[in-house]
Amino acid sequence: MAERILMVDDEQRLLDGLRRSLHGRYAIDFATSGADGLAQIAGAPGPYAVVVSDMMMPVMNGAEFLARTREVSPDSVQIILSGQADLTSTIAAVNDGNLFRFLTKPCEPDHLTRALDAALHQHQLVIAERELLQRTLDGTVELLTDLMKAASPLAAARSEQVRALVDAVAPAEAWEPRIAALLGQVGLLAIPGEVLAQVRAGVPLDQEAEALFRSHPRLAYELTRRIPRLERVAEWVAAQPVAAGATPAGTVDDDQAPYAAAIAFVVGVEAGGSPASVAAGLAGYPRELVDSLLRAYTTAKVRKPRKVAGAELMVGMMVDQDVITTSGLVLVRGGELLSETMAIRLRHFAEGVGIVEPVAVLV
Repeated sequence: MAERILMVDDEQRLLDGLRRSLHGRYAIDFATSGADGLAQIAGAPGPYAVVVSDMMMPVMNGAEFLARTREVSPDSVQIILSGQADLTSTIAAVNDGNLFRFLTKPCEPDHLTRALDAALHQHQLVIAERELLQRTLDGTVELLTDLMKAASPLAAARSEQVRALVDAVAPAEAWEPRIAALLGQVGLLAIPGEVLAQVRAGVPLDQEAEALFRSHPRLAYELTRRIPRLERVAEWVAAQPVAAGATPAGTVDDDQAPYAAAIAFVVGVEAGGSPASVAAGLAGYPRELVDSLLRAYTTAKVRKPRKVAGAELMVGMMVDQDVITTSGLVLVRGGELLSETMAIRLRHFAEGVGIVEPVAVLV
């Protein structure tokens, strides 16, 4: 799709002249007021690359229009084309609208086309930089989550559960709660596996282990805050509850709530609470959100804990503890997702040598 330009001016004759002189060179839409321009921005199939506005217009002047445009279309490059030498409005436009160019009427066609070409190029640079940052962010998150899967399957299992809940309850366009769900447990990499196993099993921790486990949100914060654009996510991660019934530190806003409520729910279930009782205790969150979490958890969208016999181990199950033989040999570490080969091997051991049963799994 060609990059589009929006030109806003209350003089219809001027717009008609621009339409004739620029026809065939650019994809341009026209509006005769600030309100009309905002309506076109809202109804366009995609953001405008460039927005050109007159300064002195009735009801809403150019400075006000461009300031509101910046709120709804921050990547649009902005130009003022005005015949009014109003210094106060010009300063407001520069400060509030983040102008790329200020052109005066009458504007020679060559001068205008050079300015539009430069603005379109600037828009391409802005989009390219944003895409590069997004790819960098995606790659960094993928690297950290892969490291977590390799170094701490138990941490990865918790992260997967939180991610599934957030995916189920967060708005489709909300990327920050989803990133928080992926990275919020990365601090568990620094926690010994035996401590994590005790937490997953609901075994009380001694004072030293408890202090160590409670440090994991801060460790995750220190890692996450170094990634560009994740400063707010890092604050959410630092504030996450680590014990059943605890609430995040500070105020939870609407953007944070899907992640904060999901991690509080998972922590409560891990501590031995039933899903319904844990949900009932999440009084600090919107009721509709909590109800959605409970529905998501009780459907196939989220893995749920079960205890099965060795002969019942199947492909796709995630073991929630070390699987060991009756003689003490570790066959599979907790947190591993069973492949078909692994499941068959474990069933053979269960029938032959014998394994410690029942086996805690997530299904």
